[in-house]
Amino acid sequence: MKRFLVLFFIVFSVFSVAETVRVPVSVSSFTGEPIAVTISMSEILDLVGVDFDANWDSLRVVQDGEELPYQIDDTDLNGKLSSGDVMAFLITGPAEITVTDDFDILPPEFDAVGKVVEEEGQWLIEIGEITAVANSKGLVKVTGFGDVEGTIVDELGIVRMSGYVGSTYYVDGEYGRHEEKTSGDFIVKEATVLPAGPVGITVVSTLEAQPFLGITQKIITTLFSNGDIISHNTFEFATYAELMKLQIMATRVLTDAAEDTVHTLPVFRRLLWADQLNITPLEYWLDRNAIMFSGNKPYIVFPAVDSMRPLWWGATYIFASQESWRANYSQSLKTGVAEINPEVPVVVADYEEWMGGLTWVYESREFRDGYFEWMPGEIDIFESTKDYVSSNWEDYVKHFVAGDVVSFKRVYSIYSADSIEDSIEFVEMKKSEIQSLKIGE
Repeated sequence: MKRFLVLFFIVFSVFSVAETVRVPVSVSSFTGEPIAVTISMSEILDLVGVDFDANWDSLRVVQDGEELPYQIDDTDLNGKLSSGDVMAFLITGPAEITVTDDFDILPPEFDAVGKVVEEEGQWLIEIGEITAVANSKGLVKVTGFGDVEGTIVDELGIVRMSGYVGSTYYVDGEYGRHEEKTSGDFIVKEATVLPAGPVGITVVSTLEAQPFLGITQKIITTLFSNGDIISHNTFEFATYAELMKLQIMATRVLTDAAEDTVHTLPVFRRLLWADQLNITPLEYWLDRNAIMFSGNKPYIVFPAVDSMRPLWWGATYIFASQESWRANYSQSLKTGVAEINPEVPVVVADYEEWMGGLTWVYESREFRDGYFEWMPGEIDIFESTKDYVSSNWEDYVKHFVAGDVVSFKRVYSIYSADSIEDSIEFVEMKKSEIQSLKIGE
């Protein structure tokens, strides 16, 4: 009997050993600075596996054997841990997200960084070198960085939307009246700034995109202690809609704070104006004396408030390929703000499909990114595009139906640099870090 009991306890102990699931987080470090990471709990659940009985209190981020601070933000505002929440942390190299099925493990405790003060319908935020204000719509304005005071970047999270209200396109082909609005015009369903966490402060809002029926905008913007801001914009469609613009924006990027602000970015892989002139995008910007070489590679550099002799219309550039990054930089402030794509944007071969897809615009000191569907009559003036792509706006209307979701995730990095060349070099390294990030692979 004793031998049986001993054997039983041995077998029981073998099968009761806690299991740990490890999710690899790979990243390449080039700047030596922390890299901001966000991932939804829904994605973590998929990586861990629904069959694993996880004790979520045991969740850890581990790098080089050391546990790192992390936070889980209640971004769905339901007051409990759920798949709609977002995990955030900072790493400087490869790491792991680990979780066990040992329910004796308690959650870690980390000190909060920064502070949030609600005042007169808005929230004042301080974290790292950043001071910022989140307004009642959940849009973020950075008002200081280190010793620099003034508007660093404004209205992070905003969208410019235009389209047809009361459209009956699927009934009789009619579009209804046209409207153009921004998030500032939308109706607030909920908006708040969550308590400061150990790595960042998160702003959450849900807006009804009135007068566009059935469209909801959800904004999650996290300001990290390292100067990075990750803004995730999601648009959900509860009914059909016909839109001509759906563009996220960052506005007044350093231009209010410094007259010497320049706009910088890699040379476009595709630019409609250059194609219409039968020249390359590099030749288009060389003609405007707006090319600077850094590391033997050409970059577009021009005064951020100069329209730069647009071929037509008033935007500095429009119908331009999305690139990995663009930035405004001030030599006098030695400060820059970069908008970085987490993934290398694709430029599709089909020209008409590309024009109707995601493109970049720089107009009115605004970084605009998304769908712009108005087609210029100038398409038919230039032989290279006449009869090659349609100039009828009706051919480009974005038709959305119930259940459609459009999502934009962008990193805004605020940084210090001694020169334009240093700024470009830093953002190139920062971009490479962010685009190297892989979770669960």
